[in-house]
Amino acid sequence: MKSNNCFRIGVLALAISTALLGGCSDDGNDGATGPAGTDGTNGTDGQDLTVAEKLIRIATVPLGAEITGIFKTDNGELFFNVQHPDDDLPAPENNAAIGIWTGIDFDNFDPRTQDLAVPASDSDAAKTTQVVAGNYQVLGRAEDTYAGALPFGLGAIVSGDGSSKIKQSQDPDFNAFIPGNADGSTGFLFTAFEDRPGAMSRLTVTKQDDGNWNVSDALNVNFLNVAGTMINCFGTVSPWGTPLTSEENYEAENAVNWNNPAYSSGYPNYNDVKNIETYLGGTFPNPYDYGYIVEITNPKSASPTPVKHFTLGRVAHENVVIMPDQKTVYITDDGTDKGFYKFIADTAGDLSAGTIYAAKLVQDATSDTEKAGFDISWIELGSSNNTEIESWINEYDGIDETDYVEGSTSYITDDEITDWAFNDTGDDRYAFLETLKAAEAKGATTEFRKMEGININYDGVASGTIPFMYVALSDVGSGMADTEGDIQLTQNRCGAVYRFGLNSNYDAIRMEPVVVGGTYDSTLENRCSTDGISNPDNLVILDDGKVIIGEDTGNHVNNMMWLYNPEGD
Repeated sequence: MKSNNCFRIGVLALAISTALLGGCSDDGNDGATGPAGTDGTNGTDGQDLTVAEKLIRIATVPLGAEITGIFKTDNGELFFNVQHPDDDLPAPENNAAIGIWTGIDFDNFDPRTQDLAVPASDSDAAKTTQVVAGNYQVLGRAEDTYAGALPFGLGAIVSGDGSSKIKQSQDPDFNAFIPGNADGSTGFLFTAFEDRPGAMSRLTVTKQDDGNWNVSDALNVNFLNVAGTMINCFGTVSPWGTPLTSEENYEAENAVNWNNPAYSSGYPNYNDVKNIETYLGGTFPNPYDYGYIVEITNPKSASPTPVKHFTLGRVAHENVVIMPDQKTVYITDDGTDKGFYKFIADTAGDLSAGTIYAAKLVQDATSDTEKAGFDISWIELGSSNNTEIESWINEYDGIDETDYVEGSTSYITDDEITDWAFNDTGDDRYAFLETLKAAEAKGATTEFRKMEGININYDGVASGTIPFMYVALSDVGSGMADTEGDIQLTQNRCGAVYRFGLNSNYDAIRMEPVVVGGTYDSTLENRCSTDGISNPDNLVILDDGKVIIGEDTGNHVNNMMWLYNPEGD
């Protein structure tokens, strides 16, 4: 099989258990195992694999679902979620799942492992989660109540006072496992829900002697003290052990329509804004309260405490990653014609004050997406702290739909931002409240399309053994694939993963493609070749430098998880 940049030399027959493991949700046993190759799949067995592959397909999820929340524990086990599966799937597969991949040590994953077969779209294998080895154990599905610990059910978006259910989410995203003991056999699993309003659950989990995990308690994080959250997407855990959930305010730069009652097509739209109003108990929300990184402090306590870090800018946050200096933070902004940002904290281990920068790119002399790299410099946007920025935000409180005037805005105007950028007015609110527009006004590169997961191997970067940061771009298109601006690439609708070189100061100075999606054909059932990635999203970098890539795609019938081996052929 020809895969991206490599040829299949053969396949390895694996002896793998196929016994289903019981899930820990309150509706009984619920899980899936691999490998595929039976039940209607097109797997092959019995040949020898003589070299390590560069790209290996290691899991697939049910029809309609995407892979989210990839998180590796220090013991090499992998949490991941099945987000928004097809409603027409047989129960319980039609409900979103939070789960863990057991029975395999990802820090010692055999790179000679054969590809998991692509399920036939009409097979039983296409309707459930398949893994190449070990087992996928479901810890919970949407609406599970855990014997009343979550009275409205897992994934329920509940009002801030806890009295009512606003909606049911099928969109679990970021997972963060916070160990509760020295060997990591117990702990707290935080899961963000990518909805409007956003939410986050915390499951108390314990590993059993047989390798399965048990859920003993559950709660929802209360975000009322930070005016709620919106579209809680991917995230990471800080070096000091706190989950960092990302508010993917997809239209952060579109505050003009926030209080527009006729705005029905946006993400968020007016109805979403009204749902946040319900969460807040009737107060019309301020748009400048949404679109930040939220740190969950005291994560092991009975009441975890959210803190919004306005300092990291207001954008469609997909993810952030903190460098080993505990001061330098990189920030991706999801959507079309977006920026890429860096934050440097004033004090190590404290994100509450610092300076934000936006990237400026210079492309190599080729438009070939598989070859073109970029040199990176950084444009300073502004410096501030959470307290000062919150005072600026509060100036826009009390505005609602009665203040909306067609053709005008109730909030910051483009003229204000231009005046700040060119006349140095000294008021850096625009760098933090209208970050994308501020970056564009300052001349930064704002052409990125679907910039998704960003991650490092923390110990590898700290020691210099894996001195790289990886970023997924789900779709190389729109402003990235035209003949204008800083980025002028050949379109690749299947996306790409880039590697960033880091210098001794953890400064990202260069980005280059390392995994690029293959052929796109709109006439095929799988529009992107199943021999390669399609619309990469979540990334995890393993201790040996390999990279796990999860998909969020409509171009593969079943979304896939891949293992990229930089040392493979």
